Amino acid sequence: MIQRFVKRIIKVGNSAAVMLPASFVKEGNLKIGDEVIVETMARYQTAMIKPRKNKKTLNLSPEFFYWLEKVNKKY
Repeated sequence: MIQRFVKRIIKVGNSAAVMLPASFVKEGNLKIGDEVIVETMARYQTAMIKPRKNKKTLNLSPEFFYWLEKVNKKY
């Protein structure tokens, strides 16, 4: 379902920003700090915002990274 929102462009530092409606953030399973992809088509004055699909993260312990660092230095 397409939803339409009227938002104002605001100044944030030297940049411009548009605030996303809370319903968009909630329904998109987004949270503050998430990265999104913004695709723009200036010719048609259109922008699309999509969540960035995160690469699978591995649940590796700090001990593993310590061991890996030692092995890398050794060889």
